[in-house]
Amino acid sequence: MRKQGGFTLIELIVVIAILGVLLGISFPLLFGYMNSGDIVKCRANIDQLAKLGIKYGQDMATRNLLPTSGMADDEDTPEMKESDGWWLSLAQELDSTVLPIDRQHKMKVATIFHCPGDHRSTVKDGTLMEATERSVSYVSWTDGSEDEENPNSQIRTLGKKHLDMLPWLSDGNPEKGLSVTSLSDFKRMVFPVLHRHSNTIMVAYASGVVQQFEIDDEEQVNAAKLFRRINPEKLIPTRKRKERK
Repeated sequence: MRKQGGFTLIELIVVIAILGVLLGISFPLLFGYMNSGDIVKCRANIDQLAKLGIKYGQDMATRNLLPTSGMADDEDTPEMKESDGWWLSLAQELDSTVLPIDRQHKMKVATIFHCPGDHRSTVKDGTLMEATERSVSYVSWTDGSEDEENPNSQIRTLGKKHLDMLPWLSDGNPEKGLSVTSLSDFKRMVFPVLHRHSNTIMVAYASGVVQQFEIDDEEQVNAAKLFRRINPEKLIPTRKRKERK
């Protein structure tokens, strides 16, 4: 009998089909496993930032303020533009900031300010990273109640009710000098990052509580619905919203 020297075309097709089925089954599982690690890490980051925010407020004595992007940067860094107040303040609480002494020095912060699912820049975990709008993965929110002249001002927590419904930090793409104060801000800074970890958004509230929102199919295309779920309280009082229009 003649010894067979290789696979037949039919056998190759069967093998390729089997490999395709196995890949189709294993890839989502593998992707989900990797993505779940990003979610855990991101939530840990937000939770630590929330704790630093509370500490910042306590260090402000009786003022009880949470920093936002609309506040001025630290007076010891006059080179910095008025834009990075929240992460600069929290990094100082963490004692992880390399302060610039002139314009040639870059501001650096710990990697807790970077979500591993944010691939806009390359960040090595466990090191100090250069803090930019592309490396910092979280955005501040505010109710605009602290400073009537500045709708992006800090959040005052003292004596305020429903702090567990007032968002303060979330996944997002920062913009200089701006916090999330409206639906349009949300659409621009937060809504585009749903892809970071399987349509999940992390939000730290002014009370220090961190919530993980699983985004349903309708919310993936309806930013207003998702905005209302994350922010059940009005961000900016009605009177101020009318003044801004």
